[in-house]
Amino acid sequence: MTQTHENPDAADDSGREMWSMYDADRIPTGTTMARGDQFRPGELHMVVHVCIFDCGSAGVGPGSAAGLNSGAGSRAGAGTGTGSGDEVRMLIQRRTDHKAGWPGMWDVTVGGSVTAGESSARGAEREVYEELGLRIDLTGTRPSFTFNFRHGFDDFYLLRAGSCTTDTRANHRANVATNIAPATDLPPIELADLAVPNDEVAEVRWATRAEIHALRDAGEFIPYRPSAIDFVFDMLGRNDILDLAEEGGRPGTDIADFG
Repeated sequence: MTQTHENPDAADDSGREMWSMYDADRIPTGTTMARGDQFRPGELHMVVHVCIFDCGSAGVGPGSAAGLNSGAGSRAGAGTGTGSGDEVRMLIQRRTDHKAGWPGMWDVTVGGSVTAGESSARGAEREVYEELGLRIDLTGTRPSFTFNFRHGFDDFYLLRAGSCTTDTRANHRANVATNIAPATDLPPIELADLAVPNDEVAEVRWATRAEIHALRDAGEFIPYRPSAIDFVFDMLGRNDILDLAEEGGRPGTDIADFG
């Protein structure tokens, strides 16, 4: 599929995808490399993952009791429908059989490398459009969190589609103050409206946390650590790793008090 906008630095003369290089402090080195080349010592690149959740499937939002803060220990109770996080579904994709990495396997909603000249947010927007045909706007939105990996930085954007009506006032204030997306990020998504299948994505479906764990255990899902899958679900609607909103503004719980 075509990109959301033209980026003259995204490919070299032979059409190979180009990546900007960063040092360990995530400062651009001013150099680039082509996909498939060997990394030079000390150089890293940036990738993004976008996880879209069907908020309307449960009518939940941050701070609700539907299992969004159930923790990794909830996996044993997955599938019970008792607040383990199974009420919330993630849009997942199955990669085409000819993909170079993890062909034919299920993955989170969208993932890919940020090309040279792109910001993290622009790269995430482009990947969502290329893989799903869905246009999103992440202007001013920070990643929900970042994982480090051997060759770079992996920014995760957690987005909610549908109608979330239980956002707490404390979380709303925190979201506005920190540029984290509000209770609903996208309108409801109908699978039939997505541009799938395509060259990269064979099919898509909604899946609960327990269903993703089952696919992973069966060898059908990219083998992310189980705790990482739980972390993604647990961080939906949260703007940091502290339960500050749940503390209700109690003295001593402001983020500045932890410096």
